[in-house]
Amino acid sequence: MTRLRPNQTLRLLRDGAPAVGTWLQLHSIHATRLLAAQGCFDWMLVDFEHTPVGHDTAAHIFSTISDLTQGRITPLARVATGSIDHIKQALDAGSQGVIVPMIETAADAEAAVRYARFPPLGERGAGGLAPHLGFGVSRPEYIASVNGEILVGVQIETIAGFENVEKILEVPGIDLVLIGPNDLHVSLGLPAKFWSDEPEFRSAVDRVVAACREAAVPVGMVCRDAAAAKDRIEDGFTFLGLGSDAHFMLTLAGQQFGELYDLEEPAETWCNLVRLTTDATNDPAR
Repeated sequence: MTRLRPNQTLRLLRDGAPAVGTWLQLHSIHATRLLAAQGCFDWMLVDFEHTPVGHDTAAHIFSTISDLTQGRITPLARVATGSIDHIKQALDAGSQGVIVPMIETAADAEAAVRYARFPPLGERGAGGLAPHLGFGVSRPEYIASVNGEILVGVQIETIAGFENVEKILEVPGIDLVLIGPNDLHVSLGLPAKFWSDEPEFRSAVDRVVAACREAAVPVGMVCRDAAAAKDRIEDGFTFLGLGSDAHFMLTLAGQQFGELYDLEEPAETWCNLVRLTTDATNDPAR
């Protein structure tokens, strides 16, 4: 009988319960430890796609999460691309699941699943030095038992992706479909946003959600704040990304600064506010 610690996020998704997590963009081991210790999230994700992080730092972050929380919080990675090297390196660094961006075809999805599984279900290599430690077992037991505990999520964020979503969902082994709202908006010729009522965007989202419901595959969304996350849960999303470490820092700093100087909150988000221009002064009104 295996002693492998279960993947908490996969357990929640398979039970149809919400799994709420956050993006890690600052890649600070100390900040990750403090945030993980609060116990606010089901998963915490290192973003290899859009933020600069090395595998050495990522490995420390993954182990910090798994060691400190003993499986309560799942360390995940969004890889830069769905190639075998990116997926195997993220998993060998200690990630317990991968989100693969820009999936547009069933072949893309099939490759992602194959690269994340050990034979006979895939072609992942068995040479990882330490990923078994995050599951609390020996390396042989990890290799023999972990296939069912590694989350494989595919990200739908382009016109081609949502137009092929039904075919993509025919691929065995997909644990999650994550809609990428910013890139989906851009792909549709719209300004990047976490959510909008633009008809083209809502139509694409509705198609993905309906296809996931038909295939009994959980569907996820990244959310700007708790209010948006509550709305998405009501819409049937069960994998919710709530902000990021950078978002939390910049938002609270902006809110406190605005309160101190009686400034109006920006229309979009404090995170996008850049005040240090070439003509900047210490005048808060500028």
